[in-house]
Formats: sequence, C-alpha cells, structure tokens
Amino acid sequence: MLALLEAFKAIKEKHLEAKIIIDEATAQAEKIKKDANQKALSAYEEAYKVTLKQAEQMAKDLKRKAAKDAEHELENIRCQAEKQAKEIEAKAEKNFEKAVNAVLNMVLR
Repeated sequence: MLALLEAFKAIKEKHLEAKIIIDEATAQAEKIKKDANQKALSAYEEAYKVTLKQAEQMAKDLKRKAAKDAEHELENIRCQAEKQAKEIEAKAEKNFEKAVNAVLNMVLR
C-alpha cells in the first residue's frame, strides 16, 4: 500500500510539473502571438505609409503631366489661332483692295 501511495504521490508531482510546463509554454506562446501581431501591425502600417507616398508621388506626376499636356495643347491652339488670324487678315486685305478698285472703277466711269 505504501508503494501505491508513493506512486500516486510521484504521479501527482509529475502532473503538477507538467501543468507548470504547459502554463509556461502557453504564456510564452501568447507572448509570441502578441509580438507577432504587433510586428504584423507595424509592417502593415509601414506598407500603408509607403503605398500612400507612392500614390501621392503618382498623383503629383500625373498632375505635372496634365499641366504639361494642357500647356502643349494651348500652344497648338494659339498657333492655329494665329494662322487663322493671318489668313483672315490676308483675305480682308484682298477684299479691301477689291472694294477700293470697285469704288475707283465706279467713280472713274
């Protein structure tokens, strides 16, 4: 009977040791999990910041390109307007000469 009691006592001690080991392992696993979550959050925040900066830079680049394209288009329109103005001026001069000649012809007849 004494041997049986000693065996139960040894089993109880080993069970308590195992419980302590399991509790410590669980606590360590929770700490590792918490640290991993924190690192994941930090990595996400860093990736978010990088992505945001890239988006801002892309927006600036697109804005610059749009302004450059608009300036180029404005220059094209200005050149076309100048060309049309010269054509209109040339036609007006030609018509003016015709009108003067017609008036002179009418007066001199």
